[in-house]
Amino acid sequence: MLKIRMITTGNEELDVKMAGGLPFPALVVVEGGHGTGKSVLVQQFAYGALKSDLKVTVVTTETTTIGYVRGMINVGFNVLDEYLRGRLVVYSTQIPRVKWVTTTSRDLLFLTLKHMVSNLDKYDVFIIDSFSILVKGSRREDIANFLTVAKRIVDKGKLIILTTHPEGLSESLHSGLKAIADGYIELKNVEMGGRALKVMNIIKLKGVPTVFENTITFDVDPAFGIKLVPMALAKV
Repeated sequence: MLKIRMITTGNEELDVKMAGGLPFPALVVVEGGHGTGKSVLVQQFAYGALKSDLKVTVVTTETTTIGYVRGMINVGFNVLDEYLRGRLVVYSTQIPRVKWVTTTSRDLLFLTLKHMVSNLDKYDVFIIDSFSILVKGSRREDIANFLTVAKRIVDKGKLIILTTHPEGLSESLHSGLKAIADGYIELKNVEMGGRALKVMNIIKLKGVPTVFENTITFDVDPAFGIKLVPMALAKV
């Protein structure tokens, strides 16, 4: 049986709230609607993994490769050195002059899985942002196969992080992801005292050594990334 250890998120305050950081290895799902901070939170996790001397590969459907790296740097995650040294590798599905058709996402899901399997010896952390885009148009058996292999990859000592949009998944897939994930985090936008904030609800986080805080209120600071807001907020 694999020994689970905690790796830093790269944010000391967040580490404290999450009982030490992220469990490693694990399959972690980060769910949230548009503008809830999914990408920035996952970038925070990637930054922490790099600080833990792990190698990270990212597949993004949200922006270009350079745009992703620049976005991390812009919010205070200086990963340029890791990117240049090949410790952080980013692939984008936004390919110039390639038109998306019904089978595009299915093909990309297969290629992403193939990339993960063939690079097990090179990387420790695999991030897909957004998994919802890759499964759109994919067959149920293809998605089931992806998740089965993903769990096997975790069993080999790797961390996989998937971002999802709640409206981008079928009810059965949504329930299935919650069941098999080692960590499941839901993000929501809230307004408190006239201030727009974000709330992280940690549904589960297997392997943590102590009790973690289920509800974490935060904001996205343009120069700092994830900034926790010190106020009690009921689960929403």
